[in-house]
Amino acid sequence: MTEIGEINDVDDTRTPVFNLDSIQQQITVLLVDDDMQLLDLTATFLKRERDEFAVETVNCAKGGLSYVVEHEVDAIVSDYEMPGLDGLEFLERIREESDIPFILFTGKGSEQIASEAISRGVTDYLQKKSDTSQFSLLANRIVNSVERHRKSKQLERSQEKFSKLVTNSSDVLGIVNENAEFRYISPVCEDLLGYEQHEIIGEVAFGFMPPEDRENAMNEFYRAIEHPESEPVIEHHWEKKNGELVPFETRGTNMFDDEFINGFVVNGRDISDYKKHQKQIETQNERLTEMHQALSHDIKNPLQVASNSMALYRETDEDQYLEKIEDALDRVDVLVKQILTMTEQETRPRNPEQVSLRDVATQAWSMTETESAALAIDGSKEFEADKNRLQRVFENLFDNAVEHSEGDVTISVGTFDRGVYIEDDGPGIPEEKHSKIFESGYTTKSANTGYGLDIVEQIVDNHGWDIELQEEARNGARFEITTIEFKSELHH
Repeated sequence: MTEIGEINDVDDTRTPVFNLDSIQQQITVLLVDDDMQLLDLTATFLKRERDEFAVETVNCAKGGLSYVVEHEVDAIVSDYEMPGLDGLEFLERIREESDIPFILFTGKGSEQIASEAISRGVTDYLQKKSDTSQFSLLANRIVNSVERHRKSKQLERSQEKFSKLVTNSSDVLGIVNENAEFRYISPVCEDLLGYEQHEIIGEVAFGFMPPEDRENAMNEFYRAIEHPESEPVIEHHWEKKNGELVPFETRGTNMFDDEFINGFVVNGRDISDYKKHQKQIETQNERLTEMHQALSHDIKNPLQVASNSMALYRETDEDQYLEKIEDALDRVDVLVKQILTMTEQETRPRNPEQVSLRDVATQAWSMTETESAALAIDGSKEFEADKNRLQRVFENLFDNAVEHSEGDVTISVGTFDRGVYIEDDGPGIPEEKHSKIFESGYTTKSANTGYGLDIVEQIVDNHGWDIELQEEARNGARFEITTIEFKSELHH
């Protein structure tokens, strides 16, 4: 604010706060003075001083109050001693509704009037003198006051927009100083990171990163400090209050030159879902490679058998070669179906719903060749799953048990405290093969594809569960699917 108390310093030749030549926008000035001659003189000189001035005049405070109700005004210049409402009372009434610049331009100056004017919110105070240089000074004061007021309003609008932006944004928005200490962080930090705002403000940003991420983040930050035009984008981890590491992508913008921001703005978003999707794509690419290998290797053999058998059939006309062709084509059909199933299981369950263990196991059993096998189901708990895909899990496990049993076999399905089990009383799986059974293409029988249990593991993983072959099973094989939340647990 201009030095209001210096009421006698009418020869003020201070350099204006702002470059007057740079201001092009019109400034509407309302002059209020009961001295009509001085009123007209002041209006004339102000127009001469600044082309952008639009000067309006009234000869009393009440007239001034009426004018500002009906018109837009950028600044008010008022005398102090006027009949009716004086300048201070006029100022007080204006301040009840507005904070527009108000300059008290009076011939009656005193420390008491200046003090009262300050307490009532005057913008500036200037004492009238007889020489015309006072009008140049008054013009400067008007322009400076209006420019400050406009910048203040613009800042308020920016703050309001910024506040709305950070309040409604799902990203973590922050402002750090040149030492990377947080001066501001958006409220969403509590939901995403577990910290309240006051726990982060004042702390160094790099302190919330694991050591392996800090060097790159620091290099990018200080490079952007030296080169303001750069806008670094980095991937790193935020350490939540509970110690969990969350993958983030953070963009930085050097805004130290911005009057409102005056800092380095960081915009970070949780990319956990993106990372999971990226991992799924990588897994899918691996599966596509495996399928290519399966198609080029596994299918080639039965096709060669079919081709050779067809040649022999044409030579001998013996039906045994037709049977070999049929077997070979059946083998191709099984391979193709298994490979197609692998591609279908690349994504998470599409239609999760409440399913009954008994219903899914029974339906899967009806799709299995079970002439020498029996099914025993213990319990009918419900849980959320993609029914069709879960049925495929049971079908593969049932097929696996039946195919590896030389005689009659009983398969039992039930629940325990950690999930669901599927076990049989067949010959079991040799211990040295336990670590390989879920590998893609692994099989102990040449007639099988080796993709059945791989598919099972994919479906289970995509549901967010785990599957294990229990090594301590005394007889047969026992598979346990864990981390399933049963219906009663879901409501807790």
